[in-house]
Amino acid sequence: MTSDPLRLVCFAPAGGSSALFKSWVSGLPPEFAVEPVDLPGRATRRGEPHPTSLVDLATSLAPVVARPGRYAVFGHSLGGLLAFEVGKRIVAEGLPRPEFVVLAGSRPPHQSSARLFAPLLDMDDDALIDALAEMGAVNPILRTSPLRGLFMPALRADLGLIVGYHPDSTPMDLDLVVWHATDDPLATPALGLEWARYTTRSFTHSAVRGDHYFPFDGLPTELLRAARRRVREAV
Repeated sequence: MTSDPLRLVCFAPAGGSSALFKSWVSGLPPEFAVEPVDLPGRATRRGEPHPTSLVDLATSLAPVVARPGRYAVFGHSLGGLLAFEVGKRIVAEGLPRPEFVVLAGSRPPHQSSARLFAPLLDMDDDALIDALAEMGAVNPILRTSPLRGLFMPALRADLGLIVGYHPDSTPMDLDLVVWHATDDPLATPALGLEWARYTTRSFTHSAVRGDHYFPFDGLPTELLRAARRRVREAV
């Protein structure tokens, strides 16, 4: 068996950054090399303008993600849509393919949150946080968080990406693993099953306990199992 770690490229949910994956970086075993991606306008790329098109962003990220060697892609919520679009562009451009793509807590493109979020974009910060918290999309403690000033511009920009997202119906020619939480009102397991139409390869769906942010409640043991299965299959 190869000793090279599986590179795990990770996309955060709306408003998030690489910091969300800190426990993954430090806690996953050495067979994985976790690579969280910071989007323009946050964390290590704070000085750059926020992206305005999810599809254009995916196009720019595809050659950065698809380096030679073994890797997989993970995305949560908005990050799941981005992982899906990046995967499609990797295939279309003939770039090195990931072994699989994992989408967690993400609504499928034909059931996107655009209609839910569009009326919220003109709200002030307090009203926006309250509305998103009621949907289960953010933690209400954000309203009093000392990091709120840093988080809100990225959150608003990312909601704009979702509202402006106009996907085509082309499926992705990559293995797709999809997870949803049983107590997530924003992206239910029933919606998760509808991702099946978006791949021409294998599709696996799991419903797990938790709310919308279940991937960050602890180390992703299901991801470990899925990745280890892929490692064995590839040998």
